[in-house]
Amino acid sequence: MGIAIVGAVMGVLLAGAAEAQPRLLERWREARGAHSQGTSGAVTQTLRVGGLERSYLLLATPRGNGPAPLVIVLHGGGGGPETMMPRWADKARAAGLVIAAPKGIGRNDRMGTWNAAGCCGEAVSRGIDDIGFINALIDDVSKQTPIDPRRIYITGFSNGGMLTHRVAIALGSRIAAAAVVSGALFGNEDAPRTPVPMLIIHGEQDPAVGFNGGMSRTGFVAKAQTMPYRPVRDAVDFWRKANGCTGTPSVTTTPGIRQEISNACRGRADVLFYDLPQGGHSWPGSPGRGRFAGGAETAAPIDATDTIWEFFRSHPR
Repeated sequence: MGIAIVGAVMGVLLAGAAEAQPRLLERWREARGAHSQGTSGAVTQTLRVGGLERSYLLLATPRGNGPAPLVIVLHGGGGGPETMMPRWADKARAAGLVIAAPKGIGRNDRMGTWNAAGCCGEAVSRGIDDIGFINALIDDVSKQTPIDPRRIYITGFSNGGMLTHRVAIALGSRIAAAAVVSGALFGNEDAPRTPVPMLIIHGEQDPAVGFNGGMSRTGFVAKAQTMPYRPVRDAVDFWRKANGCTGTPSVTTTPGIRQEISNACRGRADVLFYDLPQGGHSWPGSPGRGRFAGGAETAAPIDATDTIWEFFRSHPR
């Protein structure tokens, strides 16, 4: 299989495009077309970090003259910032947000990855300092537009979700809250420096980042791993312990969702977990994706962007 096709297939699963092997390329092209829309108004910014030139898309839509919330959105492995911006552009304009969508490292522009220590690809094999990149990005965005330092948030999908965990661990003094969609921990993480409110969304039918951990059931994704994923439950428990949550979590079950809330935590650093029994490797409610990837062909029970913003909005530092 040629490099271009491998890149396309990687973009499909890790950037959340398709679930059916015979239609991977067709769905990848559809997804690329959908994701290319919605970036209108976003401007490419560059900066040097660790001797490398890095870039990100910046969409500033603040209302009024005061500082605005900053939401950093991390794409999945094999994707790029243009796969995340459409998921957040409308919300940014409606809520007056500043959105920064950074670009990962890869063999070409469509194969960006993040160094989450246990995954993935070019970024982890080269030991790229992506935490340093995100830290520098916050400083750089603050020079471009007024940012409220009490409302700096980060979210990521798949490999981007894996890095989101690590950024929250390392930069907890700057990050007000974080959200991970279809991401994972690896069990080699440091203890967080400070409690960080955490939202985790994961589908039980995910074929790329398995709900129960281990090496990916998708062969070429497993090749991009250097360590097995920990089960999603481990990630939830990791943040409950880190945030000093006590008592039994509150559990609510509705069609397609098992919601678990831990809100007796230090510094209001709640931990919220959405377990989606029919969910696959997808960003629920993503533009251009009317079906719920990986599980039953049903509509997604939540919109990830709306859910994440509501969580962030209620958790300033």
